[in-house]
Amino acid sequence: MSQFAAELCTLLVEDNFGDLFGRIFGTLVQYGRLTLPRIREYGKISHKQVLHALAAMVQMHLVYHFTSSEDGMTYYEANMDSAYYLIRTGKVLEVVEERLGPYAAQVMSAIAYRGHVQIGDLETLPELQVQNHKDRSLNGTSHEIDNPDFKEEDEGEDVNIDVNGDGLTNGNHTASNGRLHATLKYLAGHGYICRVRETHFQSLADNTLEAEREAQMSGGPSETKKQKANEIEDKKRELLAKRLDSDLTRGLSSYATQPVKTRSETNGHPAKRRRIESPGDGIENNDSWDEDEDQPEHDSYDLDEDEPMEFSIVVRVNYPKLDVVFRNRRLVELAAQSISPTTAQVYETLLRLIEYRTQRCRDTAELPREGEEGETFSVSITMQRLVNEIDPHLDLVGSIGPNTNPQLTNKNNKRVLTNGVNDDYDDHGTKTTKAHDVDQHLELLAQPPYKFCTRHSQGSVPNWIVEYRRLARELRHFEIERIVGIKFGRIALRLIRILLAKGKLDEKRLQELSLVSQKDLRQVLAQMQENGYVDLQEIPKDAQRVPARTVFLWSYDPDRVGRNLLHDTYKAMSRCLQRLRFERSRLKDFLDKTERLDLKENLDKYLSDAEKKALHEWREKEALILGEVLRLDDLVAVLRDY
Repeated sequence: MSQFAAELCTLLVEDNFGDLFGRIFGTLVQYGRLTLPRIREYGKISHKQVLHALAAMVQMHLVYHFTSSEDGMTYYEANMDSAYYLIRTGKVLEVVEERLGPYAAQVMSAIAYRGHVQIGDLETLPELQVQNHKDRSLNGTSHEIDNPDFKEEDEGEDVNIDVNGDGLTNGNHTASNGRLHATLKYLAGHGYICRVRETHFQSLADNTLEAEREAQMSGGPSETKKQKANEIEDKKRELLAKRLDSDLTRGLSSYATQPVKTRSETNGHPAKRRRIESPGDGIENNDSWDEDEDQPEHDSYDLDEDEPMEFSIVVRVNYPKLDVVFRNRRLVELAAQSISPTTAQVYETLLRLIEYRTQRCRDTAELPREGEEGETFSVSITMQRLVNEIDPHLDLVGSIGPNTNPQLTNKNNKRVLTNGVNDDYDDHGTKTTKAHDVDQHLELLAQPPYKFCTRHSQGSVPNWIVEYRRLARELRHFEIERIVGIKFGRIALRLIRILLAKGKLDEKRLQELSLVSQKDLRQVLAQMQENGYVDLQEIPKDAQRVPARTVFLWSYDPDRVGRNLLHDTYKAMSRCLQRLRFERSRLKDFLDKTERLDLKENLDKYLSDAEKKALHEWREKEALILGEVLRLDDLVAVLRDY
């Protein structure tokens, strides 16, 4: 990473964990891999402080450690990715709460707060326990357990937790554990949490070297050196994938659906809720909708049919999977800007189905250069599966418009059968009609310029896929063009589009294509070249290199511009956090007073009018700066992660 990225990550560690963690992390960023004595020496920290701090930083996945088999020394290295992901914790909890409910967000917050945690340890956390013998559904609604023998005097009894790890109380796990395990299964089924392995505490480079060493030792005889090298490379990739495998979704496909969740009202219809089926009912029932209007606002967790997760499993937040979620949300936002909200909802449903079967945005750690990355297609989703997931109260017909083709209507002005699909729309349409409507929305999404999805039929079964590599490239171009248009104007935006489409051009040809005067053209090109958005290449016609006999070609490299923008974004985020720290230091005494436990809940009672006004102004200023940081993080995700 760049200098500004290292500075940003160090600031994030300091703000979240204190000066000691920030000093150790900054030392590792500055000097690279270090042993324990070197960390003490360079950071000027005592031995006891380093030991306790490194143990906690390993727990939070802020530091990699690797023990060499050659000299027996343990080396420590800063984990820049985990440090940067601290800035997205709020977004992660927002997504989890939106999809799985407040209690699931509370469980995810407990896991993120501890870095990684054993499932058996989560049961002992008081904030995740059900108090007073009440059970709560995933959406946070509480209700008393249906028990005719329930007595008021039992409310004060404590919930017994088996410390041996079996999670059973008198032969059955408690309702509290059942609710926790149901939530963990939904988090694991969606891929939001993953299993922690020993290899996850080592950097990717160390794991790659270990896998390559094992592949070379296990390699057999080959006819040629090239064949042997290919076998070793294939074996290395296989071993590396096995070492880093942290998937928890196996066997939890029935939980890769939305639990009870309020959907936004559409066209005046009441909000519908998805039904949570127990795993014993089968995955097919998860695709159905509950049409009962009198369904209660909660679903109970069946303690008898569902088994708890293994108590020995250690889990953590799966940030690569959540990058897939954020990418899909960004694509839906882009689609909503150019098409109807109904079509955007259809696209969101398609991306949600693809998301359940997509582990990460890309396989490579580094973003490949444009033209060299190769196209990456998503898994294909059948039309019938998509139709089953669409909200039945979504108005699919009203946002498209009638079909006015006279060849497709009969004398009664009814649409005739086309490819076996009845296009007769009524208030009680069949699935075939709904499939046709959904297909019309997908056809709109497949139109230029973005082509959000692509038809990929296998035989007579219509399937749809998403070209993620091309869409990620379009997102990067969109952000770069937006910034260029803001900084240099419309002429500069026109010029970079021409250079991107045509390649290297001289000034005369660029002027002909852009229809811009020579004076304005040279002025804009000089400004963009000064800021690193375009390059000028000199090609002499002879060895004298006389300007009159030299061709000057203007070019635009989106990869280089994207890297420069990424570094500028890191710098802007770092400056925002530094400004926030400075503003907080100016009001340190006052903010310490407002954070006191005896005043925190009664600020209106104990604060004067002037102090209330100062607190309100500070909160507005803090929200403004943090909001800007989160917007810049969205730009970082587009330029780096997608």
